[in-house]
Amino acid sequence: MVARAYVLFEVEPTSGDVALERLTHHSLGGCKVLANEIVPGEIIAHLEADGLENFNAALVELLGETGVQRATTLRIIATA
Repeated sequence: MVARAYVLFEVEPTSGDVALERLTHHSLGGCKVLANEIVPGEIIAHLEADGLENFNAALVELLGETGVQRATTLRIIATA
């Protein structure tokens, strides 16, 4: 099963470029991240993972990145 979602990351405005770099180049087992800063302090990311368990693990790991304050999952789709 593949889990895909859009996630809005709220980051400290002063750490936008650094947070974006860390989110997009983070090594996550079974998960891909494509991200872009939409306005200062907000990064939208598309996450694709091998299953919900890997998706949840990746999200928790990304929340631990420096500068990340909050994450809101906007849409999640699980397909076989």
